[in-house]
Amino acid sequence: MLKTVCSVLTVLVLILSLAACGAAPGGQPAAPAPGDAPADTEAPAQSVPDGAVTLKFGHVLAPGTPQHQGIAKFEELVEERTNGAVQIEIYPSSQLGDERELIEGMQMGTVDGYLGSTATMTAWIPDFMVFDIPFLFDGYEHEYKVMDGQLGDKLKEECLPLGVHVLTISDAGFSNIINNGHPIEKPEDAKGMNIRVMESPGLIAYMNALGANPVPMAMSEVFTALQNGTLDGGTWPVVVAYFNKFYTATDYMTLIDPIPTSIMTAMSESAWNSVPEEYHDILTQASIEATAYQRQVLAESIDSLTVVMEEEGVTIIRPDRDVWRDALQQKCLDAMVPKYVPQELIDMVNADK
Repeated sequence: MLKTVCSVLTVLVLILSLAACGAAPGGQPAAPAPGDAPADTEAPAQSVPDGAVTLKFGHVLAPGTPQHQGIAKFEELVEERTNGAVQIEIYPSSQLGDERELIEGMQMGTVDGYLGSTATMTAWIPDFMVFDIPFLFDGYEHEYKVMDGQLGDKLKEECLPLGVHVLTISDAGFSNIINNGHPIEKPEDAKGMNIRVMESPGLIAYMNALGANPVPMAMSEVFTALQNGTLDGGTWPVVVAYFNKFYTATDYMTLIDPIPTSIMTAMSESAWNSVPEEYHDILTQASIEATAYQRQVLAESIDSLTVVMEEEGVTIIRPDRDVWRDALQQKCLDAMVPKYVPQELIDMVNADK
């Protein structure tokens, strides 16, 4: 489908609200939107007080995303409240490695901090798969209550033996199907399609329940696969589809918000211990406040970016979510519980509704 040009007014509104310098296909920084400054390719030089502790945080997302804006707020709060005694350097767009490499680096003590998907953590902590079960969460308010509550605390404790100190758990937005070929209005419309998912049993179970073919694939390969037809589509949050330009290679997006794309902000235990104990509470509180800020930016971004993609030619489909939930949720629960996720965790999620 030939894409129409986004209206100038809409772009200007987005520029005022977001630093829209997303990652281009293949994981490289995209050309900035009109009026934007080019994204930095490395952490900016800064004056560091004598004896300061410097912590390097890595992530794979584009600098303009709400998630990057959240970790930038964390940097600002920590440096201000420690009077520069703790310095944060942020390396976006996979500069320090992909998510698995960053997590392994935290375990080895070679990476100080991580902002990224909890789905990657399922290789070490299977209980994180609770976030990958479709239609388990009734929207953002329910999801955040779970993440900030008893279940979130349990998952943080499970990470400690790995040498990973989790500060906060949050979300990059609910993942939806964006695809080519034909509109997906009912679950059966996805049958036989090749849909990219992260390599998580919960997401694969979701595709199997749809009758689609789940295709785990590196993000750097996705754009080309959409263009050449190797992929029919994938599941991404609105902000990820926008900043990675996937919407320019697809025709349809089905908005049913089945699965949260949960993320976490974490530090290696060795980096945590390298910070004077007097600053530990500051790090924790700064992450809580930065996460709240990131959630606000995310909420403000979703609708406006959906409008942009629609104006660029993507057909937005808004089916009845209850129909999808009734058709798929039990199938996915049966595939996941108790094989991958204990019933105890499902009960904890439901208790927070």
